[in-house]
Amino acid sequence: MRDEGNHGFTLLELLLVLVIMAGLGFVLMVRLPVHAESRVLAQASTQLLSDLRDTRQAALSENTWYQVKFYSSSNFYRITRQGIWVRDVYLPNGVKLLNQPPDLNFNASGIPSAGMTILLGTAAGEQKKVIVAPVTGRIREE
Repeated sequence: MRDEGNHGFTLLELLLVLVIMAGLGFVLMVRLPVHAESRVLAQASTQLLSDLRDTRQAALSENTWYQVKFYSSSNFYRITRQGIWVRDVYLPNGVKLLNQPPDLNFNASGIPSAGMTILLGTAAGEQKKVIVAPVTGRIREE
């Protein structure tokens, strides 16, 4: 007679695997909300950057003026064409305008009325800047 032995796992091996899985689960639960918040901030910053560039391009192509007005207290900005409402863009939950930028006007040449820095931030203290150069109209993100 041959003894084939036991092919199962010991209690110690099972407990060790459960402890490792619990540790990894804890780390993921702690880290994921932080990364989700920074992803939402990056998305909002990219959206603002895109909207400003599109607005500048529309002013150039349509040979007219556009305005972007920021409402820090309500967390949105409004885009108008020659003073007529085009659309409102609301920032996602958890993202705020940290400063009160002045109204941004693009003339028919695509030149902005002023240079400015628009600060977006989260409750955790993360910040993104969208910068509009005063003369060239270059719009970039930091």
